[in-house]
Amino acid sequence: MLSPRRRTMTGDARSTDATVTATTTEAAPPPMPGGASVSPRELKIVVASLMVGLFLSGLDSNIVATAMPTIAGKLGGFDKLTWVSTAYIVTSTLATPLLGKLSDLFGRRPVYMTTITTFLVGSALCGAAGSINQLIAFRALQGIGGGGIMALSFAIVGDLVSPRDRGKYIGAFTSAFALSSLAGPLAGGWIVDHTSWRWIFYVNIPIGIGVLIVTSVVLKLPFSRIDAKIDVLGATLMSAAIVSVLMALEFGSDHGWSSPEIIGLFILSVVLTGAFWMQEKRASEPMIPPRLMRNKVVVVSCILGFLMGTTMYGASIYFSVFFQDVRFISPTLSGLMSLPIMIGVLFASTFVGRRISATGRYKRFPIVGLAIMSVGVATIAHVIGPSTGYARIGLGMLCIGGGMGFALPTTSIASQNAVGMRDLGIATATVTFFRSLGGSVSLAIYGTVFNTKLSQELMRRVPKSSGQSGRDLTTLIRAPKQIKALEKPLRDAVTASISAGVGRVFLVALPFTLVAFALSWRLEEIPLRSTGGMSTASLE
Repeated sequence: MLSPRRRTMTGDARSTDATVTATTTEAAPPPMPGGASVSPRELKIVVASLMVGLFLSGLDSNIVATAMPTIAGKLGGFDKLTWVSTAYIVTSTLATPLLGKLSDLFGRRPVYMTTITTFLVGSALCGAAGSINQLIAFRALQGIGGGGIMALSFAIVGDLVSPRDRGKYIGAFTSAFALSSLAGPLAGGWIVDHTSWRWIFYVNIPIGIGVLIVTSVVLKLPFSRIDAKIDVLGATLMSAAIVSVLMALEFGSDHGWSSPEIIGLFILSVVLTGAFWMQEKRASEPMIPPRLMRNKVVVVSCILGFLMGTTMYGASIYFSVFFQDVRFISPTLSGLMSLPIMIGVLFASTFVGRRISATGRYKRFPIVGLAIMSVGVATIAHVIGPSTGYARIGLGMLCIGGGMGFALPTTSIASQNAVGMRDLGIATATVTFFRSLGGSVSLAIYGTVFNTKLSQELMRRVPKSSGQSGRDLTTLIRAPKQIKALEKPLRDAVTASISAGVGRVFLVALPFTLVAFALSWRLEEIPLRSTGGMSTASLE
């Protein structure tokens, strides 16, 4: 490790290689090719460990969903079950920019070690929870670690590898994260079917300890500590603003969108956002530096991340709803039915990463990817139904996955290439933050859209001769077994209504992907630096 030193940087992010001046008390060690401060073998080990950590973080965002009925049966508190997932999503979203900034100030390695430890402690506590309230609190703690893992994994690769060579690594990370999002229901269903629900959390511990050991031994990042105060007020204002809008979206359908409480939460969020931005302008070391928001590449990448997150996190979870509640497929098999998305992400992100590394060009890929994703979303919205062949649904899913694989790695690479090393952590975390925020916001929106369409279709489709009303069925439908046990006329009405609800979700998601496609043409292409990572840091 290097002795602490103060860094100053000059130059334009648009230049191919940043011009940097600095005064150091000790010279940096000679960098390895590509900017890495570790050997090629150690780099592969570090990247593999980071991918495992990233997979665990993404997995825990989704793995709990299929275990919800079982958890409710053991711990009670059915009315609070949504908060088991919401608590993780909210805290992981909030932690992303905060921990990214802390890693810029105090070094990537110690902050990453802390986030892994926090995630493991939260996992152990979740597995041992004795009540639903305890589980919600421990999930919030686990989410802090998960958000940090997500942001810092991409930033550490930025430390070790130049932007020109970064494509293949970012592509692999994107595949791991997307795979975790889709494998969550599959893994959760298998664990619940074959063992205790508590192993959903306990399984993280041995794997996470392995990641912690490997990265603590192999990961060696030269670091120059910066004398700066943490922007506590900015972090507080930002957290309060996000929690306010997420709570409004979460409870809007229950309390009524025009109720004083919901309107008040939206207004409070706007006021807090304005106060946060004013604080960032005058803070000595702001959470999100205003200079980032003047960087067109970072701004476009953040907006694209937000819009893509609405499909990646939000709409895609409704495939599990369709397969389980309409086709009556087990949770384990429903995860396998989502395989086309995984295949699309895996092959597309690998191809894009290699092409970016080979050519140094990236702008074309999000344009192509978002066009393909829009076709996939439109296909699902149009064809999905109780009698639709799997080939047609699978084709739409393959397009969605392929589009993600083309577009997602590019925003990370472009934003990292457009900033200097002093902002690499917060730039990476900010793009990741907006992606997660898009997912969090869309989950609430799509939930309202789905439930509204479901109620409307049930009211229209349920036969009057059945003696059941659509409103009654809405409250009775809790699990696929209950739906399957209905008499055929009622069962057909329910499955058709659920299909219509899922189709409406993807119809609402389509404008988000179309806007992202239009915006992708505005992503400025800056030549990728062939130096970077710690070689640039040594100059700074």
